[in-house]
Formats: sequence, structure tokens, C-alpha cells
Amino acid sequence: MGRGRRGRVCGGLVAAVFAGLLVLAMADGARAQTVAGGAEIKQMTGRVEVLRKGQNEWAPVTTGAKLVDGDQIRAHAGASAELALPDGSTLFLAENSRLAMTKVEFDDVTKTRTSAFHLAVGKVRALVSKAAIELLRSRQSNFVISTPTAVAAARGTHYEVSYDVTQKVTRVAVLPDPRVPEAAEGDHDSSYTLSQNAADRF
Repeated sequence: MGRGRRGRVCGGLVAAVFAGLLVLAMADGARAQTVAGGAEIKQMTGRVEVLRKGQNEWAPVTTGAKLVDGDQIRAHAGASAELALPDGSTLFLAENSRLAMTKVEFDDVTKTRTSAFHLAVGKVRALVSKAAIELLRSRQSNFVISTPTAVAAARGTHYEVSYDVTQKVTRVAVLPDPRVPEAAEGDHDSSYTLSQNAADRF
């Protein structure tokens, strides 16, 4: 009887430990599936390089590479790169430009998202997803591109930020949405020049 009881107790403990480990594994899996971040290089031309967080040397990069918070990407003369964000938005990095991933987070459960980048030099164009724009309006999302002299926070879906390092001037242009034919056909461009620390929504 004693051995049988001890056997049942041990078996119960083993089952309980196994069940606990299974719950932890499922929780970790759920977190991994519901929260995503970073950016992926979808297309690129010419010489494009990445400086990983904590590294000192730039390295060549290829299509499909992932960029996470703290990484930097630069496109040399004649080069460009297209970055896909987890919320469906897209960044287009022009030649002679350098961009840092400040913070990119996307929670698939709550649908909250944060996209923050720093343009050190050059030009970047953002095509913000319609879903992200709706969240921006409801304050569940944040989409920001900063430069050494300004901060441009998205309110529209398509805009361009450039920074002239010699003149220390930031220029922001609001562009027609190419996904809307009537917007693309019209002339709705608006341009802003910011030469000192400033923050606005475009």
C-alpha cells in the first residue's frame, strides 16, 4: 500500500510539473506570436550597409535581412532600400542616407504599435498603413521620424523627410497617397522647412 501510494504521489508530481512546463511554453509561444518588431529589407539596389547595435563596423546587407531597435542602415550613392514594417507600413531610404531604428514594436493582440526612426542624413519616405493611421488618430499608435533638428510625427499616410547635414535643415513634404488614384492624380503636396528643434504632425 505504501509503495503504491508513494508511486501515485510521485506520478502526480511529475504530471503537475509537466503541466506547468507546458503552460509556460504555451505562454512564451503566445507572446512570440502576438508581439513582433523590427523591419525587413524587402528590396534594395546598389551598396547598402547595416551597423548592428553594439557593433563598430558597417557590414553589407542583403534582401530579407531583419533590422531591430538600435540598428542603423545606410545607402551609398546610387543605392536605395525599401523597408517593410510589421504594421504594414513601408519606408523608402534614398541614396546617401542613414537611418537608425529607434523603436519598432507591434502588438498583434491589442493592435498597438510604435514606429520611431532617426534620420541622420539624407532622405526617407514613409508610406504609413491605413490601419496605423486609424490607430494614430485614436492615440493607440505612434509613427515618428526625427532628425538632428526636428521631429515629424505622421498624421497623413505618405510623407517624406530629408535632412541636409551641411545646412542643418530638415524638410518635410506631405505627398499624395499612391494607393488612392484620385489623390495621386491631384496636386496635394505640402512642404515644410524646419531649421531648429521642432515637432509637428504631418
